[in-house]
Amino acid sequence: MENFKLNSIEKKEIINYLENIINIPSPTGFTSEITKFLIKNAEKNNIKYTQTKKGAIIYEFESEKATGENTLFACHIDTLGAMVNKVEENKIKITSIGGYPAFYIIGNYCRIHSFNNKTYKGTILPDNPSVHVNKDLSKKKFKLNDLYIRPDIITDENKTLDNYIEVGNFVSFDPGFKTVNDFIKSRHLDDKSSASIFLHLANLINNNKNLLNQNIYFYFNITEETGQGIAGMPDIDNLIIVDMGVVGDSVEGDERSVSICAKDSSGPYNYNLVHKMVQLSKENKIDYKVDVFPYYGSDGSAALRAGKDIKVGLIGPGVSASHGYERTHTKGLINTAKLIISFINDKN
Repeated sequence: MENFKLNSIEKKEIINYLENIINIPSPTGFTSEITKFLIKNAEKNNIKYTQTKKGAIIYEFESEKATGENTLFACHIDTLGAMVNKVEENKIKITSIGGYPAFYIIGNYCRIHSFNNKTYKGTILPDNPSVHVNKDLSKKKFKLNDLYIRPDIITDENKTLDNYIEVGNFVSFDPGFKTVNDFIKSRHLDDKSSASIFLHLANLINNNKNLLNQNIYFYFNITEETGQGIAGMPDIDNLIIVDMGVVGDSVEGDERSVSICAKDSSGPYNYNLVHKMVQLSKENKIDYKVDVFPYYGSDGSAALRAGKDIKVGLIGPGVSASHGYERTHTKGLINTAKLIISFINDKN
C-alpha cells in the first residue's frame, strides 16, 4: 500500500508558516486574527474546515474508504499575554493571561489592543525602573503587581491616557522571532511551532488524499493556556496532542528531538499510543525522547477529565525556556512532523 513519504516534509515551508503565525498576536481570548489566517489558508489551499462555536478551527481530511481508526491531532494557537486592569496618569497596570513568572516579561516590548481597533506600543517595566535613581532595583523580587506598561503614546491636548487605553484591553508580547544555525528563538513557540507543522502537513495530506484510508483531523485550539481544553471534536478514536516538549533539569527532552510524553501532572497517557510512537520512531529513524513532564497539563488531560471515551497521547518538539524567550531547532520540528506522518501511515 502506498503511503505518505517522510522525505516530502519541507523544512522551509514549516519555518515560513511559523514566522507568519508567530507575528500574529493571539493571547487567549484575542484570537480572531489568527483564526482568520487559518481560514484564509484553508480556502486558498482547498482544505475542508469547520469552526467550532468557541472559535477553534478544524482542518478535515476524510476518506470515502475509511476503515481504520479516526485520529485527531490537536495543537493550540493561543498564547500567553496580559490584560489591562488599571489605567493611571502615565502608566498601565496589567493582569496575566496564562502562567509565567514576572521576570520573564520585564523589559519586553508589547502591544495594547484597544476597543477602537487601534494598536499602541509600549514596554513592560517595574516601578521606578532607572538604576540611576533606584538603588534597590537589583535587590527586589518582582511580582506582576510591581510591573506596568510604559506606553508610547503622546496624548492630545485635553485628553488623558484613559481616552486611548481602557480596562479590558488585551496586551500581546512582541515575540522577537529569529533563526540562528537552525535554532528558532522566539516567544510563543508553545505552541505555534506545532501549528506550523500542522499547516505544512495539511498541504501534504490534502494533495495526496487518495492515500488516506482513515479520517484525519487537525485541530487548532484557542483556549489551551487558560486550561479550558478542547470542545466540539468530531467522532474519533485517538486524540494526539502535539504541544511543546519540555527541556530542562530532570527531564530527557532536547530541542532536536520529538518528545513522547509517558506521563505529566495529570497522570499517564495511553500506554498503547506511547508504545506505538516509540516503535514508529525506531522504525523510521526519528530522533525521539520518552519523557515525564513534572509540571505540565495538556488539552488531552482536559479531555480525559471531561470523561471523553478516547485514547490520548502527547508528543511535540523540544522547547527550551518555556513561557519565556523560547528556543527550538528545525530538527525537532522535522522529527515531530515525521512522527505524525508515520502514525498516519501506520493506521492506513
